[in-house]
Amino acid sequence: MNLPGESSAHQAWTDPEFRQTLRTGARRAHETGQADTASVDVLRRSGLLGMTVSTDHGGWGWDAAAANTVIEGVAVDNPSIAIMLYLHCAVVARIETYGTEEQKKHWLPRVARHGQLAASAWSEPGSSADKRSLSTDARRDDTAAWRIKGGKTFSTSATVADFFLVLVQLPATCETAHTAEPAYGGSDQALFLVDADAPGVHVPPAPLDMAGMRGSATGMVQFQDVTVTDRDMLCSGGATTEAIQLPHRLGLTLGAVSVGLAQAASDTALRHARDRGLLEDGRFRQQLALTEVAVRSARAAVGELTAGPAHDRVLRAYCVKVSTSTTSQTVCGTVRGFLGSSGYLHAHEINRISQDADAVMHMGPPTHLCLDLIATRLSSARPSGA
Repeated sequence: MNLPGESSAHQAWTDPEFRQTLRTGARRAHETGQADTASVDVLRRSGLLGMTVSTDHGGWGWDAAAANTVIEGVAVDNPSIAIMLYLHCAVVARIETYGTEEQKKHWLPRVARHGQLAASAWSEPGSSADKRSLSTDARRDDTAAWRIKGGKTFSTSATVADFFLVLVQLPATCETAHTAEPAYGGSDQALFLVDADAPGVHVPPAPLDMAGMRGSATGMVQFQDVTVTDRDMLCSGGATTEAIQLPHRLGLTLGAVSVGLAQAASDTALRHARDRGLLEDGRFRQQLALTEVAVRSARAAVGELTAGPAHDRVLRAYCVKVSTSTTSQTVCGTVRGFLGSSGYLHAHEINRISQDADAVMHMGPPTHLCLDLIATRLSSARPSGA
């Protein structure tokens, strides 16, 4: 696969043909419930999968702020692809931060030079959102290798991913380090990098039939005695909980997807106003202006994550996740009110956008967990003046 060089890559995500492919694919995927092949293919060929890979390993070396901008732009046209891109970048960041040099040389050029797509396999049926209760485990065998057994669900990109970052429970006898951040993940867990076509990895071809983000290839992954070694372990112990929170520490945020969704809804309202000659209607103008204020405020919150101080970035990341996803839902509701009866037609774009906005509320960490994590941090903070 020939990916664009860095000079052309800067324009890849704004290319009209690229954007049109994503827009068309978003509509098609929403109807079929399947990942749109053309959209996934153009994502691979765009080079965007390598945007946060370091230049030493063939990528563009972009930071979280630049990645957030791209993810928002992609989300305007195809939120499902944006979700896939965000979670892929989160895996890349963890490899860059926690990987050995051998692991980086093995995995990162595959992403940057060959357009390979990474996915996380973390959630499990019946497991809590905080990822602290897992049935998928990794145990040593007689050869000192590890064997992973278990099943994952709601794995974004599962049906099209080239490799997975798998969260597993370690045996109780393994040494584990405790962390001051026990609320998300556990210090008795580890993360392994596993090829999608490794023996014992089984991904059902049909994705989950979700109400939103229907083109995100979200599905299930089974690990049936999958053999891995220490060379495949990205991190364990206390580093696992740190790795889970890494995107938040960097300022990479799912909030960028919510901003893109809010912008898409606002664009829909503006098109409706122009088509219906409503731009001179005072009431409509006021509501349209308030929608613009909401979108810009959400975008500013995302931007402040990387521009602001790093010491409380994780807490702010949780706040941004809640505020931006709430904003996107509110904007979608306001726009539906603009549209009147036409907004209730199944085929209208606002319905797909709204369902995708709702889906982000439940994506990791979901809103209720974000609120718990925020409250935990606030309650443990030292009172001012103490």
